[in-house]
Amino acid sequence: MMLLLSIMTLMLHSPDPDGDWGKVSGGLESNSVYYLDDPAVGGRINKWGSNNYLKLDWQRDSLSAGLQAEWYPLALAGYPSELKGAGLSMLYIGWKWDIIDLTLGSFHEQLGSGLLLRTWEDRDMGINNAITGARMNLHTRDKRLAIKLFGGLPKYGVWPSVASAVAAGDVSLNLGAFSAGGGVVDRVGISNDSGIDLLAETGCFVLPAHVVNWAARASYSAGGFTAKAEYVGKTPDFYAEQLSGAREEYKLKGGNAQLVELSYAVGNFSGSLTLRRLENMTSRIFNTTSSPSVANTLNYLPALCMQQSYMLAGLNPYITYADGEVGFQGDLYYNFRRGTKLGGRYGMKLHVGGCWIDALPFALPDRDVAYLAYRDINMDIERRWTKSFKTIVFVSIQENSPTHGNRKATNAQNVFVLDATYRFTPDFSLRTELQYLYSEELTKDWMAALLELSVAPHWSFSVSDMYNHGSTGVHYYNVSASYSLSSFSISLMAGRNREGMVCSGGVCRWQPAWSGAGLRVQWSF
Repeated sequence: MMLLLSIMTLMLHSPDPDGDWGKVSGGLESNSVYYLDDPAVGGRINKWGSNNYLKLDWQRDSLSAGLQAEWYPLALAGYPSELKGAGLSMLYIGWKWDIIDLTLGSFHEQLGSGLLLRTWEDRDMGINNAITGARMNLHTRDKRLAIKLFGGLPKYGVWPSVASAVAAGDVSLNLGAFSAGGGVVDRVGISNDSGIDLLAETGCFVLPAHVVNWAARASYSAGGFTAKAEYVGKTPDFYAEQLSGAREEYKLKGGNAQLVELSYAVGNFSGSLTLRRLENMTSRIFNTTSSPSVANTLNYLPALCMQQSYMLAGLNPYITYADGEVGFQGDLYYNFRRGTKLGGRYGMKLHVGGCWIDALPFALPDRDVAYLAYRDINMDIERRWTKSFKTIVFVSIQENSPTHGNRKATNAQNVFVLDATYRFTPDFSLRTELQYLYSEELTKDWMAALLELSVAPHWSFSVSDMYNHGSTGVHYYNVSASYSLSSFSISLMAGRNREGMVCSGGVCRWQPAWSGAGLRVQWSF
């Protein structure tokens, strides 16, 4: 690490006869919350929390370098417990010339769809599993053939983990309409916590030093049609099998995944269909007996269902069951043109979608047949009535198993949303959301409303409330104000937040209930 810092210092201060010192870019982000004592949502969890990030990147011709520093004096509630203290979490130097791209230090990478391996950063989720090591990318001059080779230590918390290492390679072949590829990832176990070693000894098995994942993929496109397929395999890894009576049996087990994606678009119509099956596809940085952390992951397993953006539609989201599930998601889109009977003067957009997911029988203790784990049928209609007024009507009919498909009983909820925007002037608009959730299970009925006022290009104000009138009678209100100028923005918020899962891109973390006031500052340059 000191070597990389020295190289960056020399590069930034190296003389250049043309006076070109390169381009520096980066960003600063600080997100802090002061928590209040509120018995209505369970009292006070912490006094305060703060997540802070500084990123710097430099580039001159074929050379680049960068770093990221993170500081968590006390991480925000609900974020992984591994995020604490301060550290230089990412540091890299890169060189790119013609057909070769070399990186020494920290980098993010994705192979295929991400089922095999994905390292990425999502600050709202507390995820940054960047690999610190070395990477080489090669491609032919016509870019038909590309090769990736990399390895290193994945980041866990603020610093790279010393519990495991990763070595990987990937090949892609692009022949125009047809492409194919494949990759191999070797997770090398360096150490385990004492609980895992004890379980292995009790179960009379030896934890493998190498867990190898491999994948093959292909895609084809012609006209408006695209088809993609991917198969992933996994050698035996530590596995906790669920038994009846809340018992677990520990053993070694392999895994596999299959993914098929189909899409078609012609004129005003488009549609897509995704089918996926998972069996023991958890890929962790290291094995532990503690509760799984969203930060302890090396691949990407998004939920096979619509990623909800409305408050009540995302109240009880589905979480991918990596031990074993099979399902599909389908979506149809149609754009009614202006001037038609249904399109009217300004046109109309229609979307109909849905998903069905079963947990596989072998993955849960009390089943020998497949039961529903999650189902969602949704529809939204977007219509502009005048140049100034637009509405979206959204409906989502959901059914979720509280036992993740281990029992036949499910919880149903129906969500209805009216989203309306009126633009008074080019710079001044008001958006309103009215939402209702009907359910006879869980916490019964909810209603929600939101008002959002935008004064372009700088100001935005919002006030919202979710009210659980069917059970607890608690209001979850929030108010916020934000100001932005060029690449700088600052926002203030205050209110209550409900206990539950917070999801981004299909990946979720547990969020405890809290009340408080927060400040968020972002600056990029």
